[in-house]
Amino acid sequence: MHFHYILPFLSTLIPTITSSPIEARTCPSTNIITDGGFESGVTPPTSGGNSWTVIKFFGSSTYSLTSPGSTNFGGRYAFTAALNTDLSSDMSGETLVQPMRTCAGRNYSIAADFRFSESQNNACSISVQYPFKNTIGSVTTGSGTPGISPGLWYQTGSTFQAVSSADTLSFVFRCDGSGVRNRISLDNVVVKPYAGNAF
Repeated sequence: MHFHYILPFLSTLIPTITSSPIEARTCPSTNIITDGGFESGVTPPTSGGNSWTVIKFFGSSTYSLTSPGSTNFGGRYAFTAALNTDLSSDMSGETLVQPMRTCAGRNYSIAADFRFSESQNNACSISVQYPFKNTIGSVTTGSGTPGISPGLWYQTGSTFQAVSSADTLSFVFRCDGSGVRNRISLDNVVVKPYAGNAF
């Protein structure tokens, strides 16, 4: 005699978990600088700027938008720092900054046009500063650098790897010495994703 056992079907109710989708942050594939050519015609403020802000003044220094802009790509305006060392200080300078919409871990390239009005025996300089790991990277060009002539436009730049979603790009304008005067202009600032090695 054979007995047949029928096993009951066991089922487990698995709760359905729902969640709101997480919005992925979009990393721009083009230039992430706002008003890099200063073509808005808006002179950067010393605080609360929507794009550029001028900070860290020392000695006798002023700034303005000047015309025309760089001859490399045309344009109506350029940013110009007017520096003057006098008897009260042997240093003069200021810093132009903009927070960038970066994506941490992504590589970027920086390019910008600059011009000195005077060579001043290399007493003046422009530095581009950007994130570099846990510190600040910098590329500095002096007014007396071989191959740099007063009144002509040149290009500076570098590459970096972003460390946050709002890294800061800075341009430092500086003169040192007694009785030094120079007008250092900046135009056509571009920061965009870079496919190569940033270090």
